[in-house]
Amino acid sequence: MAIGADDRLTLFEHLDELRRRLFVCIVAAVVGVVVAAIFNRFMFGLLLHPLRSMPGLPASATEITTFSPAEPFMVSLKVWVVGGLILASPVLIYELWAFVAPAFTASEKRYFYPVVFVTTALFFCGVALAYFVVLPKGLGFLLGFSAGFFHVQLRAQEYFTFMALFILAFGVVFELPVILVLLAKVGVIDDRFLRRHRRWAVLAMAFAAAVITPSQDAFSMLAMFVPLYVLYEISVVIARFVQPKKEGDAVVDDSRGGDSASRAPA
Repeated sequence: MAIGADDRLTLFEHLDELRRRLFVCIVAAVVGVVVAAIFNRFMFGLLLHPLRSMPGLPASATEITTFSPAEPFMVSLKVWVVGGLILASPVLIYELWAFVAPAFTASEKRYFYPVVFVTTALFFCGVALAYFVVLPKGLGFLLGFSAGFFHVQLRAQEYFTFMALFILAFGVVFELPVILVLLAKVGVIDDRFLRRHRRWAVLAMAFAAAVITPSQDAFSMLAMFVPLYVLYEISVVIARFVQPKKEGDAVVDDSRGGDSASRAPA
């Protein structure tokens, strides 16, 4: 059902629209999982590359171990699901914005496709940062820490779950600027609100980094927290330009214009 910018939807129409959008998202996710399963060897090669490309690791650390007959399949299934969600993310993001689009005015809807593009680009930037920058250094730090005292072995369940969820989590948290800028655009918050509550935001981001990261080590949490804080500060700057103008600001501008007009020579 096509929905225009100025349509007024009933509750049942909203539910029908939600059902349709969810169906498309589920189909896209299933297709993504199937594609990931078809390229199973390639998916595992990607996840093993950061580990096997690190110099100085003992040979035991590069060999993945399983401890139950069902573990290879269950681990593969998790990898396929996460890989499928990443592959389907452009469709998922589009459907999300398409569902909330009727809440905006016709003038605001002209930004629909740029917002979808930016949201998708931020997600993949987070995925790329996690895979190419954070994970190689993180694995090197974690596996090399006091390596002389441990016989390092990695279990498939822990390693691949850590890698897949870590990459997915970085993609999700990179959506923070979109959320904050959207709230600023509709007038829920503004740049002064974000600055005034910065300390609480830092506390919330630290808590989120501790919860979202699949590992409880300090490096992973710090690697998640630093990009979150940088994105927050970027959102503060952008919010200043997109937030609606306050009535008080308009009054001040008018009064300044009136004063200048009154001082102007006849």
